[in-house]
Amino acid sequence: MHDQTRELRELIAQLRPAQGARSTTREYRNLDEQNDARTVLEAAGIQFTNLRHRGEGRDPPDCKVEINGVRCGIELTDFVHRKSLKKSIKAHKADSRHRYFHEWTREGLLNQLREEIAKKDQPRDLKDGPWQRYFPIFWTGEMHLGIEELAEFFDGIVFECDLITDAFMGLDYHSGRGYPAIRIPVVSRTAAFRSL
Repeated sequence: MHDQTRELRELIAQLRPAQGARSTTREYRNLDEQNDARTVLEAAGIQFTNLRHRGEGRDPPDCKVEINGVRCGIELTDFVHRKSLKKSIKAHKADSRHRYFHEWTREGLLNQLREEIAKKDQPRDLKDGPWQRYFPIFWTGEMHLGIEELAEFFDGIVFECDLITDAFMGLDYHSGRGYPAIRIPVVSRTAAFRSL
C-alpha cells in the first residue's frame, strides 16, 4: 500500500498545474497521448482496433491505429494559449493562487490552429510511412473553448493539407457530454480522401 501511495504522489507531482492536468514526464505523457487518442476516436464514433503508442523516439506519429482495416498515424498535440499557460505556471511556482486564462477570438484560434496544422502537415522526420491516413488530434483544456465556441469558429472554414486526411479537437470533460471531440474541417490538396 505504501508503494502505491508513493507512486500516486509522484504521478500527481508531475502534472501540469494549469490548462488541463497534463503529464510533464515522458512515461506518463505517452499514456496521456494514447488515452487522448482513444477518447477522441470513441467520442467521434469511429470504430478502431490495435491502438498503440509508438514510444519515445519513434514519432511522428505518436500513435498508430487501424480504422476499417486502414493503417493510420495519429499525432497528438496540446492546444493551449502558450503565454497564458506560462504565466499560470510561473504564478503556481511562486505559490500564487492566480491563474491566467485566454479569451479566444475566432481569428486568434484559427491563426494558431492554422500554424499547428501546417507543422503537423509537414513533419520533419515522419517515421514508418507511408501512412494510409494521417491525422492530428489537438487536445485542449482551455477554459473558454467549448463545443459551441468551436462549432462557431469552424463554421465555413476548411484547412487544406498535403499529408493530413482528418483532424480533431478533443476537449476536457463537459458536464453531461463527457469528453467531446470536434472534427476540424480539412481537405487534401492532392487527392480526394473519404472521411473517417
